[in-house]
Amino acid sequence: MTRLIAVCGATGNQGGSVAKLLLEHQDKYRVRALTRNPDSPAAQKLAELGAEVVKADLSIPEDLQQALRGCWGVFGVTNFYDTKIKDDPSSEERQGKNLVDAAMANGVECFVWSTLPSSHQISGGRLVSRIYEGKHHVDDYIREKRCPAVFLYTGNFYENMIFRSHMRYNRELDRVEFHQPVIKPDTKLAMLYVQRDLSAVTKAVFDNWDSRKEELNHQYLYVANARVTPLDILASVKKVTGKDGIYEVLPSTGVPDRDIMFQLYNEMGMYGSKELPDENILKLGVEMHGIDDFVREMLAPHLGLPVL
Repeated sequence: MTRLIAVCGATGNQGGSVAKLLLEHQDKYRVRALTRNPDSPAAQKLAELGAEVVKADLSIPEDLQQALRGCWGVFGVTNFYDTKIKDDPSSEERQGKNLVDAAMANGVECFVWSTLPSSHQISGGRLVSRIYEGKHHVDDYIREKRCPAVFLYTGNFYENMIFRSHMRYNRELDRVEFHQPVIKPDTKLAMLYVQRDLSAVTKAVFDNWDSRKEELNHQYLYVANARVTPLDILASVKKVTGKDGIYEVLPSTGVPDRDIMFQLYNEMGMYGSKELPDENILKLGVEMHGIDDFVREMLAPHLGLPVL
């Protein structure tokens, strides 16, 4: 019998990766793709792949009660950069709690929650980013409500080099130019290839839930492959494409909370001395992918560069 999985943010980077991977395994899973805009091209593409596309707004509890009806599992994520949240950052926490309430009311058996640690705790209260805190507070709510869940601590997304236009190829100078706000050239970032690895870890949790529920319930999985500096990324580009590159630090992202988050990375990183990749993810049978994989599969084609 196939299991119905509700995927939040199904037209975005995180949710989209999960939805697409589960849709490759329709013998085991059915996907209910939650989106505020079911008519978008991305939503229609998911429908063509076999997803049930449902209109749902995480800010509206009634939407979620209906959207999660009959679901065995949920992939939950909120987006700080959503205009609704940017204009009212506290609403991210409310959205997450709405999702937990709906999961509990509908008897969801496995809730996978994409989250972040507390920047307040990491920095001793000196560098507090609401991008972190809203998600972190939902973790406490999940435990309080005894919602059966797994927490995914995500790394920085390799895909942001494309989605946020951090990197481009200057044909005139025949070089790759990497422009990123705040992050220093030698700052080590815990990095994640979302399309490859976030989706694989989420599916592995669903696959293993029945046999390993006691072990997995309320466990934190660090979904990042390695700590990589901007200069390491340019070295990978050189290795894969043969092109030299330069790195420039921009003064600001234009979003104060994001600037604070990046300064946190510069000074103390995200996950302390946690060894990456996480041994608990390796135990699930997931082989994580690194910067060379991302450059070869996504970044080089995006830049219009051939692979050596």
